[in-house]
Amino acid sequence: MPRRNLIILGAAILGLGVLAAAAWAGSSLRLACNDFPPHKIETPAADGLRGFDIDIIDEALHRTGWSAEFSFLPWKRALEFAVRGEVDGLCSCSRTPEREAMLLFSNELGAVSVGLFARDPAALAGIAKVGDLKGRKVAVVGGYNLEGELNDAGATVLAASSDKNALDMLLGGNIDLLYGYELTTRHFMRAEKPATAVEYLEMRRNPYYFCLSRQLPKAEQAMADFNSGLAAMTKDGSIARILGRYDVMFR
Repeated sequence: MPRRNLIILGAAILGLGVLAAAAWAGSSLRLACNDFPPHKIETPAADGLRGFDIDIIDEALHRTGWSAEFSFLPWKRALEFAVRGEVDGLCSCSRTPEREAMLLFSNELGAVSVGLFARDPAALAGIAKVGDLKGRKVAVVGGYNLEGELNDAGATVLAASSDKNALDMLLGGNIDLLYGYELTTRHFMRAEKPATAVEYLEMRRNPYYFCLSRQLPKAEQAMADFNSGLAAMTKDGSIARILGRYDVMFR
């Protein structure tokens, strides 16, 4: 082949490679979040903070050539949409055997304190584990894996539509115990400014993860890239910087 034609062919191949890279770099993920302050905030306050998990996910993806579109849905609907592939993934979720076949899980994104809230300290007496809640009425957000734990323990479960609604059930005197996530419940508690003190008993800390639907064609690559970006952010202090904006010192 003449040299001139080789040069033209090489340029064409290079051009196609650049276009492919550009297309890859412009790949966008549609992520569903549930309102879960301070991790994920559907309606930011005047400070504009949208949640430290969203900030971390957005930067980790951006560093590896991805972008993200964040939308908010109730938790059960968000999970259903991710399983069916109607969204590409979830901002975060806990890991369960049932979800393994439907979702890909990142390296650990963070950890949350899980426990019981009560208006009356006496309601917490004698409780050391979830199994001790057998026969007790407990509020929890429907669809969280916490609901399954309570059912397995034999508790009488009152499923709320959101963390705020679960807290309202407790503060309104409709329930003696709320099983939930500490930071999120305290976030709504600060807004509610309850007249009486609310006690908290930690049961454990749970890891959580960034999750992608297995229906997404590029799910494996996107997850590998995300984990790479997350590791780089941990190493260079970016995650600590983000958490600092929310006065959160742990993940």
